[in-house]
Amino acid sequence: MEFDIDRLIREEIRDLPIYNPGKSPEEVARELGVFGCVKMASNENPLGPSPRAMEAMREALPETHIYPDGNSVELREALAGKLAVEADRIVVCHGADEAFDLLAFAFLNRGDEIVVGEPTFTSYELAARTMGATAVRVPLRDYLQDVPAMLEAVGERTKYAVLCSPLNPTGTAVNKVEIEEMLSSLPVNVLLVLDEAYVEYVTDPGHPDSLTYLEDHPNLVIARTFSKVYGLAGLRVGYVVTSKPVRDALEKVKLPFNVNRIAQVAALAALGDDEHVAHSRELNRRGKERLYRVLEETGFEYVPTQANFILVKNGPHPDLFRRLIENCVIVREGEAIGVPGHVRITIGDDAQNDMLERALRAISAGS
Repeated sequence: MEFDIDRLIREEIRDLPIYNPGKSPEEVARELGVFGCVKMASNENPLGPSPRAMEAMREALPETHIYPDGNSVELREALAGKLAVEADRIVVCHGADEAFDLLAFAFLNRGDEIVVGEPTFTSYELAARTMGATAVRVPLRDYLQDVPAMLEAVGERTKYAVLCSPLNPTGTAVNKVEIEEMLSSLPVNVLLVLDEAYVEYVTDPGHPDSLTYLEDHPNLVIARTFSKVYGLAGLRVGYVVTSKPVRDALEKVKLPFNVNRIAQVAALAALGDDEHVAHSRELNRRGKERLYRVLEETGFEYVPTQANFILVKNGPHPDLFRRLIENCVIVREGEAIGVPGHVRITIGDDAQNDMLERALRAISAGS
């Protein structure tokens, strides 16, 4: 008898898609023969990590033969001070992605449901399906998560609903009324998972501070990351802030030593570098305003964003993704992230935005 993987693999993951992170400059050069591309596809911080984080990593290298702190105590205490919450409300994770895995491992049984917007970040559904649960998808309304419709989709098998704010892939955010409606209307034993990976980029002065709801809502789970504004995407550090009972449940299924030593010291240093965060936010704000102007001048429609990326309609250029690559700019194709007919463009630094502007103007002019 020949080896047959189908006799071994779990039914729940038999048809599970493999996550596709998009094309790298190396892939584009290899596959298409286009060299010197800038990558504006994965919403990375173009400034990179803070100088403090880089110095902390250098100093920690001689100790990489020693296991890291499995409880990330120093980082949790620093986060507690920064966020004005108790340290025992915080779980430090291997990127925010691990938080969504932990939620699935801790709370989902076969046949359970989660409620998500459609489209949204795919990790929520992938984690749920791994446990044999189902994601009930609620279509967006004008690029916004439809909170009333999501509440209507909550049923007897629902374990949690997920709001991503700002929303990947549209860049739109939920407002104070919507968060409070969700919190007040969800059944007491249904969690509200709020993914705030991009929250540090929000410029709307009316955007709600989700942390203020923790005390009165033990079913609220807030996930954040060091991958975006802190520039540590390659190290994979995220965290969850929630009630103590939910935190204890997540700790039960968390791997030992889940966040490595270098990542912990880098995140701790980055957390204290307010100047780098402010610089990153200002660079993004200026880049956003510039790209709005360029898109308007070149005739491309876009969705106003609260994040560090902009969702752009292809319009009369159905091959916009390919045309941008031909002009040495790699963006995220809308089809791959649930918004066909669009591309998602990361807001870059001045040099990257220069290349993008030249490409958009060339495409708009038909050259």
